[in-house]
Amino acid sequence: MKELFTLGLTVILGAIVLYMGIFLATHLEKSFFGVFHPQENPSLQKAMRIWAIILIILGIFTIISAFVGIVLFQVIMLLLDAFFVLILSFFMPTYLRL
Repeated sequence: MKELFTLGLTVILGAIVLYMGIFLATHLEKSFFGVFHPQENPSLQKAMRIWAIILIILGIFTIISAFVGIVLFQVIMLLLDAFFVLILSFFMPTYLRL
């Protein structure tokens, strides 16, 4: 039962991180949240592209780690997901345009 719960939570985490990466990738040419305008700022667009690739790769590997069943792999992916999302949350406000 505990393994199934861990599997489900890991898949949900991977799906959230994957969705964040896809969201960034699909918003390279349009404004989002009303404050980010990548079409007017090439450096923001480049940064978003890099972050999108990183998050998509992390999301895929997190989902894979859920089904592989190696606990160390799952823990490493959890820590990497948390680290990169934390860094992203500190990085994006530098491009705020109010």
